[in-house]
Amino acid sequence: MGTVYRALDPVLERAVAVKTLNPDLAPDIVAEMKARFVREARSAGRLNHPNIVTVYDADVDGELAFIAMELLDGESLQQKLDSGARLPLETIVDIVAQVAEGLDYAGRFGIVHRDIKPANIMVSPAGLAKITDFGLARVPASSMTQAGSVLGSPNYMAPEHIQEQPIDARADIFSLGVVLYEMLTGKTPFERDGEDVFILLERVVKDPAPKASAQRPGVPSELDAIIARALAKRPEERYARAGELARELRELAAGAADAHFAPEGEPSAENLAAPESLAKLLADVEAFSRAQEPSSAANELNFQLRKAFHYLQELVRQVIRADPAFAVKLDLIYLGALPAARLGEGRVDLKTRKIGDAEVVDCLTFSYRMSAPRKARIALRPEEARLLKRELERAGLRYDSREVGGNGGKPRFEAFLIETDIAARATLRGDFESNAVEIACQNVGVLGPAKYRLSSAEFDTAIWEFGQLLLGRPSRFAGLRLPGSGGFAT
Repeated sequence: MGTVYRALDPVLERAVAVKTLNPDLAPDIVAEMKARFVREARSAGRLNHPNIVTVYDADVDGELAFIAMELLDGESLQQKLDSGARLPLETIVDIVAQVAEGLDYAGRFGIVHRDIKPANIMVSPAGLAKITDFGLARVPASSMTQAGSVLGSPNYMAPEHIQEQPIDARADIFSLGVVLYEMLTGKTPFERDGEDVFILLERVVKDPAPKASAQRPGVPSELDAIIARALAKRPEERYARAGELARELRELAAGAADAHFAPEGEPSAENLAAPESLAKLLADVEAFSRAQEPSSAANELNFQLRKAFHYLQELVRQVIRADPAFAVKLDLIYLGALPAARLGEGRVDLKTRKIGDAEVVDCLTFSYRMSAPRKARIALRPEEARLLKRELERAGLRYDSREVGGNGGKPRFEAFLIETDIAARATLRGDFESNAVEIACQNVGVLGPAKYRLSSAEFDTAIWEFGQLLLGRPSRFAGLRLPGSGGFAT
């Protein structure tokens, strides 16, 4: 469906990969495919994670649709498998855990890859895995069914995908489970020699996957159990998030980090507000804030900032200071979801300034704290440990770490004990010359810093989703973050 070129970015003088959409698509779908190609590539371009290929630009220039992305060293996982070399168990588990972490991050933005397979996973010489082809999964390819309505690669498709039912991020977990099985055994779990694609699809929907340990001696029973859960026919029986799959794989490889620190006492029972009431509460907060009347001297942007002030005040009053408390879940690279944290210490401040005779909002400052009685624990390879430490420092999280095992004085893993006590802050500043709002966040939805710049119209429609963002829920607001301005987790 496309061709990839090595190219030179003349502005930044760097080598990039440029992928183009082939011009010989059927005339009746070429316009739709171009629009989808660019739209979804731009969505992927907002993702900033070490296990997802970085997209620099996407556009349509005349008859040519293209995506410019980072140029990756190494080879695809498909090339590794085609070489016939059997990968060590430790390498397999590490690569799949990295891909799961990338998928977990994308899932927080509501992005479902739909075509996870070895050809779409690149592996660097140092062992870094990157998911490619975000935004291309909906483009027809040679692997689509004859009906033309189900897009994807049959060997890796989830049952609900085959049956044309609604799919979500759990479909990608199923596909990754197939990849894990193939890396272990040399073939996908449902394929049989000499059978056509329709029999294969029926087997994916109905038949359980055979155990990988029956195909490859030495595969531990714990890994069989992980694969079985990832390949469950019903989405609700799989891992709820890819981050959970990544965590179990890493604990299997390294042993739980609990073994390297003194055990914690069990925290007292949490008294947290029911999550099902949250959607209604946020809607009530929004309705109250929208109802505020403008002052006669306020221009539109000033009015929007004052409404935002009332909205944030209500978030503090009804959500952050709620009793019982609401729980927030934030993600951390390599770890997945941190322990559920209670909200508290909320505050909103407003500063004004004069523009001519009018007094307008200069900036809003919104702050709160998240804390949990439990600590997060994980053990990582030294290369990954260095990256985790950087993210912990960016977010201001306290932690303890200890080296584990190894030969010749070189540690094999590093175990972490991480405190969930996080200060969050957002500063919203009005730019009245450009009619825009600049927002600088620290640990709001995204651990570490994140920046946004929204036009007045964008701000007026997006600010109401700010509550979803701070609670760590999928939010359109998260997708408005400026590229390169935020951390890896959301």
